[in-house]
Order: sequence, then C-alpha cells, then structure tokens
Amino acid sequence: MKACILIKTDPSKIKTIAKIVEKIEGVKIAFPVLGRTDVVASVEASTLEQLSILAFKIGGTPGVIATETLVGLAGVIE
Repeated sequence: MKACILIKTDPSKIKTIAKIVEKIEGVKIAFPVLGRTDVVASVEASTLEQLSILAFKIGGTPGVIATETLVGLAGVIE
C-alpha cells in the first residue's frame, strides 16, 4: 500500500528531519515543503500494520511535533 506521511517539525530541524526520515526503511522519498506541513514522506508498506509501525517510527523521531498519514486508494477510484 502507498501512503504519504505529512510531518510537522521544529522549524529549525526541517532539513535534518527530512534527511533522517528518508533513511527509514519503507520511505521512498522525503522532502521539505511550504505550508502547514514541513516535510512530506512518500512511503510503501505491505500491510496496514507495517504502515502503522512506520508512521509511529517517523512520529517518534526527535524534532517531529506531529504527523498525519494519508493512505492511497487502490482500485476504488479510476
């Protein structure tokens, strides 16, 4: 399953968090953005449980204030 994890960080750690998150297994890419979210991570997991573990790992990274996980729809909307 594909998902995006939106990450709110301490403003002084945006680039650092993006680099740390990108190295986590399951993260395809992570990059800083402008807006309410500071970093976006594109992730892939084979199960909802694995996605949950990945989201909690990212959320537990020092400097991360909050996360929001957006799960991709598969086969629902074409």
